[in-house]
Amino acid sequence: MTLNSGTPVASIAAMLAAVTLTGCLSIHDPDSTPPGATHTTATATATVGTVADADPVPERGGRIPPVARASQTRLGAGAAQSTPAAALERYATLWANWTAGTLIARQKQLAGISLGQARAQALQAAASFQHDSTLTASHVANSGRVIAITPNLTHNGEWVVVTSEATTGQGDYTGLPGTLHVTYAQLTHTRHGFVVSQWSPQN
Repeated sequence: MTLNSGTPVASIAAMLAAVTLTGCLSIHDPDSTPPGATHTTATATATVGTVADADPVPERGGRIPPVARASQTRLGAGAAQSTPAAALERYATLWANWTAGTLIARQKQLAGISLGQARAQALQAAASFQHDSTLTASHVANSGRVIAITPNLTHNGEWVVVTSEATTGQGDYTGLPGTLHVTYAQLTHTRHGFVVSQWSPQN
């Protein structure tokens, strides 16, 4: 999403980017562990409620309720991709292309193909946009394309995604220049393929 200081899009994007990075995470497979091998999972997994109530579900006795725990790992049909690059490119393309009228549906779509922090973030964004009429009134739209996907050489298991994006609209959104955006991402390897589990825009 293209940022513009002082505008609602900037505030929204800043909220989405506010999730703190949790360090070096590796791609892992929570569904199966080969004999003799171990996986250390450090992915930050947020507890997710419904879109209407996206605040974390309270723990009972120090444990996440089974329904909430299941919601963290349930994926939509075709959510996983065969390669990390394919999963990241699809997610980034959906993330960067939206209109004011489709933004809530797009965030729900992103939640359906992601896990952990990325899913919690998308659900929270969908809930927040329901109360924001500024984007609709200004006919805001964002378009973008992926121009680079590469492993982060300084953080094992982390990926760097670069997109070229432009925001259009009326009022404050008129004539905004196109911008390059950098996002740090992490993946989870499920039995069906790779799924985005952390999505942290940097600008």
